[in-house]
Amino acid sequence: MVTVLAQTCFHHPARAGHALCMSCRQVVCQECASTWDGINYCRPCLAKRRATPQTLAPAVARLSALGMTLVLVGLLVVVARFMAWSMAQVGTWLS
Repeated sequence: MVTVLAQTCFHHPARAGHALCMSCRQVVCQECASTWDGINYCRPCLAKRRATPQTLAPAVARLSALGMTLVLVGLLVVVARFMAWSMAQVGTWLS
């Protein structure tokens, strides 16, 4: 395991390393290091990450749509069965 403090900053070679950017895997100094959602990034990688919209992967989006469709179909079946049952109950009361 490499000690981060033994290395120098990728952007400022005269400064001691403080953190490892989890995007570009470069050692950066304290001034260059930023933490976002508990993960260390260098400033350029963090700027790229913030500029890129965070979207769901297409496969995950399709699975979400499929899941919602299945839930709605299931609810429709439950409501239809409840309506059939309640109509049968009304028919027994009227006879």
